[in-house]
Amino acid sequence: MERIENYFNHTLSEAERAEFEQELKANPALAQEVAFWLQARAAAQAEARAHRKEELTQLGQQLQQKGRRSFYYALSAAASVVLCLGIGWYVWLRKSVVESDYNQAWASTYIEKNLSTLDGLKLGNAETDSLQWGIQSYNEGDLQKAKAIFEALLQRDSTNAEAEKNAGLVSLRLKEYDQAIEHFHRLGTRTDLVSNPGKFYEAIALLMKNEPLTQKSAQNLLKEVKRNKLEGWKDVE
Repeated sequence: MERIENYFNHTLSEAERAEFEQELKANPALAQEVAFWLQARAAAQAEARAHRKEELTQLGQQLQQKGRRSFYYALSAAASVVLCLGIGWYVWLRKSVVESDYNQAWASTYIEKNLSTLDGLKLGNAETDSLQWGIQSYNEGDLQKAKAIFEALLQRDSTNAEAEKNAGLVSLRLKEYDQAIEHFHRLGTRTDLVSNPGKFYEAIALLMKNEPLTQKSAQNLLKEVKRNKLEGWKDVE
């Protein structure tokens, strides 16, 4: 139960969160524990709100007995407004947190399943040889070396779309989300490519950054990807 509470309170490390989410998908017993924990917390919060409401009612009755009827009505109205606003705010916040956690988990799963390795290129010239070297380093897990290779290629040729994409993927795997977003955003603005996953990958990076504004931007990008059937639209669907 402590690990479940730490997960929803965002006190686990990235590695612990990832391990918990993988176990959650594979372990029905853990999923039941999570469901029970959420239900228990919701019940406790409902009981606390009911207790607070009862306290306010009792206070109002005491004031009324003292002949301060008008003040009682004002206090009850104010308490009701505060209670309604508090409940509404909590429901909205909880929904936002759960949704953002789900979106981040989906993005993390996509990265693990689809971006753990890169397809190689046929050797032919110095540029493709360098790309192949970077891809080999990426696939071997040497992400810092792969990043240096792709960044060097971009310094020599800023229009190299393959290097731009792979540099973004390396940053994504390294959890350097701001850099990944920059690479994918530049790639997504290109109109000269037959296949361009820039907008889709940018949305993935925004979801992994998992901030209120980035979540909103990611949703807008995913809608655009789906609407225009850009690369990745089937995964969005």
